[in-house]
Amino acid sequence: MIHDDLLELADYLAQKETRRPKRTSLGRATSTAYYAVFHALAYLCARELVGWAKDWKFVTPIYRALDHSAARKLFVQDRNGETYGKDVAEIGQIFVLLQQERYAADYDPEFSSNREKTQELIRLARQAVQALPTLNADTRRLLAVNLIGRRR
Repeated sequence: MIHDDLLELADYLAQKETRRPKRTSLGRATSTAYYAVFHALAYLCARELVGWAKDWKFVTPIYRALDHSAARKLFVQDRNGETYGKDVAEIGQIFVLLQQERYAADYDPEFSSNREKTQELIRLARQAVQALPTLNADTRRLLAVNLIGRRR
């Protein structure tokens, strides 16, 4: 899966330089860790709503429907776990944190980090990715519907 490959790449980037890691390596590792969680959520939506084994013409539109801002909004609104439960609230907190860190890593010219902080962010990303399939089926489906559904 893409999210597993992204976590592996984030680990590689965080450990690339043995002595003093480059700011760019740590920034790309941070960004890549965020995208691992984002793609895990996109995969969850596609798997729950159309099934992963379907023809790509069915899977791709659902996979691509996940929006960064809408996902953040959903997780911020349910930060106490009232709608989806405490496990999703924890995943959401990780998502929001990683999204903030990714934004800084990608756009802030003053971004700085260290290997330990970056590895902790990757660990959190891995924790969120691994937690998604352990959610009960109804919670996964409800989360998927609300992640890509538009409210009026």
